[in-house]
Amino acid sequence: MMAQSKPPFFSTATTDSLGRFRFLIDDAYGDQVGVVIQSANKANKKIQYIVTLDKKEPPPVVFNHARSIQKPDSIVQAYIKESIEHRKAEEAYRVATEGRTLQEVIIKTRALSPEQKLVTEKYGEPAIIISGKEIQAREKKWSFGLYSVLLFEYPQQVRVTRDTAGVLYASVINPPEPTLVVIDGIPVRDYEYPFIPSIPPREVKSFEIIPYAKNFSSLYCEVRPQRCIRNFLNEPPPQGNVIAIYTHGGKGIAGVKPAIGISQMVAPAFSPPREFYAPRYEQLKPDDWKKPDLRQLVHWDPKIKTDSTGRSAVSFYNSDNTGTIKVVVEAISESGEIGYSELHYDVRKRNLEGALP
Repeated sequence: MMAQSKPPFFSTATTDSLGRFRFLIDDAYGDQVGVVIQSANKANKKIQYIVTLDKKEPPPVVFNHARSIQKPDSIVQAYIKESIEHRKAEEAYRVATEGRTLQEVIIKTRALSPEQKLVTEKYGEPAIIISGKEIQAREKKWSFGLYSVLLFEYPQQVRVTRDTAGVLYASVINPPEPTLVVIDGIPVRDYEYPFIPSIPPREVKSFEIIPYAKNFSSLYCEVRPQRCIRNFLNEPPPQGNVIAIYTHGGKGIAGVKPAIGISQMVAPAFSPPREFYAPRYEQLKPDDWKKPDLRQLVHWDPKIKTDSTGRSAVSFYNSDNTGTIKVVVEAISESGEIGYSELHYDVRKRNLEGALP
């Protein structure tokens, strides 16, 4: 087993009589950790076993309370008013020192792989994009390939039908326009269509739908030259749709066959620790005195350790806010005992002579 953590983690295990195994993986943080398992028999011969991971479901949490809408109290109203004033002060400072501040700007773009760039330039922008991670997340235990997931999980985005021979075909929902499939920028031939439904979802990086694609007639003639005789009886359709499938292998339909004895899956990870901005004023500049510091949270440190006497010390800079600062300290001992304490201190503004009023 290889866990694709940082750094990568390797381990080996032998199944018991029921075929169960267990790996102890180092702590990892993030959304999930990629896991690759290579299986073999006692003779060390690679065999394609079916490997599944047990999912630990957290216990449900139910809150029995009546929902109600209440007006914010005086403390909340004062906080909102102060936050608005802080934002105005920050914007005024940026305008005076850095120029005019624009409103929120949302840039809609995505990084394209060479295959995606080729397909986009040739056939147009996709109207629907389904990531491979989303498809894999919706895969059921009884799923038998990519098209089975699309059939039951995405009926509003793509139509999956079965012909008389039992082969599944996917098409865009805008009849009567025909639909062709391109995998990693490589057009899929007619004789290759029976292999598409069984593509493992873990091999799919992205599934994209391009309705009314550009250059469809030339793609149709490339895929079905025998049906593309330009005469009065048989001409290529003037328009149609393209389904673009991108795989991790990037080699088209021929490159998505799963390796023997290799299983790829994901395991849950811990949430990454939150980080908060904390300025450092060891080397003050003249502009630092003019820039407002309006942080609401002035210090956060979850890794404070006490000495043998139970003491510890921390230092930090206050913000420009004056008033009472609330300090919350939570602790846990090596034996699991918890501790909690609150304290307060006042921050007052100095006058020009440096004395407190």
